[in-house]
Amino acid sequence: MGIDVIVKFISKSTVLIRAYVYNLARTLTDPTGSIKVIIADPDGVQKAGYISVADSSGFTAGDIVTGGTSEATGVIISMPDGTTLELQRVTGVWQSGEALTAEDEETTNTTSALLGATMTKNGDEDGEFDYFYYTDADSPEGSWPGEVWTVDGTGATAKSSVATFNFEVKAGL
Repeated sequence: MGIDVIVKFISKSTVLIRAYVYNLARTLTDPTGSIKVIIADPDGVQKAGYISVADSSGFTAGDIVTGGTSEATGVIISMPDGTTLELQRVTGVWQSGEALTAEDEETTNTTSALLGATMTKNGDEDGEFDYFYYTDADSPEGSWPGEVWTVDGTGATAKSSVATFNFEVKAGL
């Protein structure tokens, strides 16, 4: 199995990361949930991913959440299920087992460390997966590294078929 990655800005503040994964069906148990991506800023801080919580029902998309121990923050992009939050624009490093508080509510939950985000299958194209990252005016300038990898789809986190990428963030978003 191999991976090719294309990265491009599709608007002033939206980065499209598209992964082409070859021989996908032969090696993965669950191909639609097995393609992961991590994006970091120039300082190496992971900027996007999923975090596990005890209950996501008190949160809404757009909420800014803060880790009680780490003081890491992130913006909730979505809640794919009752125990997962998708975060972007992350600052700091999340710690497993810390309390999580939403900016506009006093909702708290126990969290896991920030995990790689799951890429979304692109329509009917076999082996084509997308992830959209949204920058903002406070995004640090420089080269933002990332990687796309596959896991076996059974809950394992071991990386295989890793592909790396970079994109440039410039002032004036």
